[in-house]
Amino acid sequence: MFLIENIRLALSALVTNKMRSLLTMLGIIIGISAVITITTIGNSLQKTLSNTFSLVGANGYYLSYSLKENSDDGSSLRESDFCTKEDLDALKEETEGRFLISQTMEMNSGEIINSKGQHIHAMVSGVSEGWFMSYTQIYKLLAGRYLNDTDGDRQKNAAVVSDLFVEQYFQDGRNPVGESFTLDIMGVCTAEFVIVGLYEHPKMLDKMLSPGTATMDKLSEIFIPYGTAVRLSTGEDENQSWRFPQIVAKDPTTPQEEAQAELQTFFDQRFAEKPKLDVKVQSDANDLKVINVVLTVVTVTISIIAAISLLVGGIGVMNIMLVSITERTREIGIRKAVGAKSGIIRTQFIIEAIILCLIGGIIGVLIGILNGYLIGLLGSYLLNNLVPDYADYITISVHPSLGAILISLGFSCLVGVFFGSYPASKAAKLDPIEALRYE
Repeated sequence: MFLIENIRLALSALVTNKMRSLLTMLGIIIGISAVITITTIGNSLQKTLSNTFSLVGANGYYLSYSLKENSDDGSSLRESDFCTKEDLDALKEETEGRFLISQTMEMNSGEIINSKGQHIHAMVSGVSEGWFMSYTQIYKLLAGRYLNDTDGDRQKNAAVVSDLFVEQYFQDGRNPVGESFTLDIMGVCTAEFVIVGLYEHPKMLDKMLSPGTATMDKLSEIFIPYGTAVRLSTGEDENQSWRFPQIVAKDPTTPQEEAQAELQTFFDQRFAEKPKLDVKVQSDANDLKVINVVLTVVTVTISIIAAISLLVGGIGVMNIMLVSITERTREIGIRKAVGAKSGIIRTQFIIEAIILCLIGGIIGVLIGILNGYLIGLLGSYLLNNLVPDYADYITISVHPSLGAILISLGFSCLVGVFFGSYPASKAAKLDPIEALRYE
């Protein structure tokens, strides 16, 4: 009852002087809203980056090479120090296909003639199964299947095409899986390919590939097996992609730490005969973690700077509490005259200061969250209007930080306790006789 009565008295005092209370809370409101706005933006950036990063294969791994510190002076990496095709073949065999290699070979543009004699131009790329595993969110499968490593090992004339290509070539809305077409790869060869898969043409490729807006003028990508691309071009893999392989976990749900540890163990064994060479398995997810750490540090630093304004707000609270005590001197004298102890008076004014700061903190939190959502809406608007082709792949997620909200409210209460203690102690020390004589 004692606590409830003090809260009631505190609220009554705030209501009696609405404008003064609001102006007093203004410093708290500005400080808390700034902190919540900044932490919301930082947290939202991390979520947005994480969602966007997953589109381009956050389940990927790569190798980094370095010489150990105890290696001979002047020594450097040699050709024989790098990963070889045999190492990667052994990886796939020992892990029973749990890991795939992402390989890609950009070929020349291709030309196809449809039944009406119209010329269709497309970009041709040789890719592996691992490459498709990294980009399934961008090249969304509509029918059939993606290319796999068996297609590449057997150098099949298989192809995965877009719905745009189907519209250009067949023009009758049929399911193209199983159909064949003749592809003239400029400067390479002319060959017949069988369509094994159909993907949705990404809108963002239109600006990068297409010279015009008409359907027949647009360019799409035709994907053929990596091994087939090697056979058709030179017969040898000149890319030597195995030196710095991009490794992908076939199961995207595989825990990143578990997969990375397994890969590290494998390569440690493969490179055991090269004691001076240090080979580390790096993860795309680790790169994202580094970015998140930087964002967190920047967010916390700016939040601390913004929180300094809470000190200004606290000084305002102390000032108004001193004024309030002066105005209520007779009230304090009457309460002490009827038996109120100094501790009760002190508690009353501390609770009043806490209530003042807490209400300001709640208002600041609400404004901060609102600011975060408004900035998110602004970001979405700019994204849709400035780079609309990427809007389908970048989702701006607004996520207020629950931890920051709780800490901010707790800190506002501490401000109330700290800056309300002196005025409360001054009120508690008033002599009841002098207080009753005060006009």
